Amino acid sequence: MSAKPINIASGITAALQDVTKTWTKQRKAEERGRSSRARRWDRMVRYERVTIRDAAFRLMEDAYMKASDSGRLPTRPRQVMYAARPQILELTDKQVLDDRYFTQTLLPNFIAENPGRCSSWDIVWDARGHFTEPHSGREIALGTMEVRQYLGLRATPTDVVSVDRDILFPTHGPEHRFNVVLFIEKEGFGPLFAAEHLAEQYDIAIMSTKGMSVTAARMLLDKLCHRGLRLILVLHDFDVSGFSIFGTLGKSNRRYEFTNDVPVVDIGLRLDDVEARGLESEPVDVSGWRKRQQTLKRHGATPDEIAFLKDRRVELNAMTSRQLLDFVERKLKEHGVDKLVPDDTILERHARRLVEQRLANRAIACFAPTSPSVPLPKNCPTICVRASLTCLPRTGDFRGMPHSPKRFTDTSEGDRARKATPASP
Repeated sequence: MSAKPINIASGITAALQDVTKTWTKQRKAEERGRSSRARRWDRMVRYERVTIRDAAFRLMEDAYMKASDSGRLPTRPRQVMYAARPQILELTDKQVLDDRYFTQTLLPNFIAENPGRCSSWDIVWDARGHFTEPHSGREIALGTMEVRQYLGLRATPTDVVSVDRDILFPTHGPEHRFNVVLFIEKEGFGPLFAAEHLAEQYDIAIMSTKGMSVTAARMLLDKLCHRGLRLILVLHDFDVSGFSIFGTLGKSNRRYEFTNDVPVVDIGLRLDDVEARGLESEPVDVSGWRKRQQTLKRHGATPDEIAFLKDRRVELNAMTSRQLLDFVERKLKEHGVDKLVPDDTILERHARRLVEQRLANRAIACFAPTSPSVPLPKNCPTICVRASLTCLPRTGDFRGMPHSPKRFTDTSEGDRARKATPASP
């Protein structure tokens, strides 16, 4: 029986395809997306290496301390990531670190596995959803600081009759309170600014969004300009989106037409800020570059900035909490932002209001000692429970209670009063 002839051409083709299939797959991925090129080495070379997880866990504590000013300030997960990323990439010999993997997996896992070391960490996570109370309708965002504040609330008895004890002059809007708004393209920095009382130090309002400004934000700024707002300082990432956020904030579009001239000023990040602070940049794949280039130029980017942003970007999160606070304060001072002092007429009105409050509280205090001697109906608990369960299912109020303690003496009369009281809508 003769041997089957060997097809040399087919054999060579099959061998080459087998040897180069990994490379072919990699090249096709790079053709579809430029970011795949940065991962070429990891996919093509096999060797014993330190994993991302091992490196992150080794560096996590030092990164947190750097981002939070040695634990003295609140910090965000991405700030911790930026503090750790250079060393993680160096230890793992990689070029890219997935920020979502770090902030949503590695950091929470490290905290869960090291409760003792992380018990005092103050990491502020973005709000994702809302929580609403029954009866009161109180709504809170499900973010770190909002939940902390909500859990710290306790119901306390209050005076039946009282006056407003707020020592602040009653205002609603910018009048006598602020004339500058700090606009930030990210949410989550509020706790950091609150920790240093930034708004109170400079009498500024702080507005934050997730990305491009929404119609409600534009309308609010437009209306406040009519009431004395003189300056809107915009803080943004150094990237194509950041310039677009600044450039469109005060411009009319098909969804909203401004009626006032909105004084919008760009305070960075800009290339000079990045270079002066040695902030870390990261690679980015910008699609439709020719159009993006025109957008950058239209919104005030310099030729050097446009060249930089073609394939790189820098986030605000690249700064530590202390760096960011110092940066913002310097920008506020550069633009002449200072305390807003009301005129003498308003100050006099406020002083007289404080005197009136003090006199009113003294008068109320004279009657307070007599309240324990007022008789209550014998079936008071029954009336309270029934009123709260049947008359007021949504408010939790006790409006079904009798106004006069002598009016009800037995349960039947309490029942008649309950039935006569209309339920809340």
